[in-house]
Amino acid sequence: MKATGWSIHPSEHLKPNQISLEDGEANIARKDIINIFIDISKTEHGVGAAFCVLTYDIWTYQWSAKLNDNNTVFQAELPALHEAVIYASHLPNHNTSKIHVDNRASIMASSNSKSTNETARKMFKILLTNPRIKVS
Repeated sequence: MKATGWSIHPSEHLKPNQISLEDGEANIARKDIINIFIDISKTEHGVGAAFCVLTYDIWTYQWSAKLNDNNTVFQAELPALHEAVIYASHLPNHNTSKIHVDNRASIMASSNSKSTNETARKMFKILLTNPRIKVS
């Protein structure tokens, strides 16, 4: 959905280390980071979105959804990223989480304070108040 007006004050920005367009593979082996992996699938059978959580190399949680067959990959990526951000925001404050996304457009949308996408705005607000959540 498209949103209008400011989502936050223009002077508010995410921490510089919260968003990265670099490959986040180097952090996967770190035991002090909870890794969340997002994946989207669009085939002739439909569109699906999912994420899974690895804590100390153990699969601890998963989420998935079937989406409208007309959804684009970008449209599928945003709800998955949003659900992953919500999940990470409910982790204890001492946990750093890294959300691994393979879609640059969704990363850029979620880190844009001026986005007109309602889901991206919601994610930005959560990320703004949870600097321990990283997206790459």
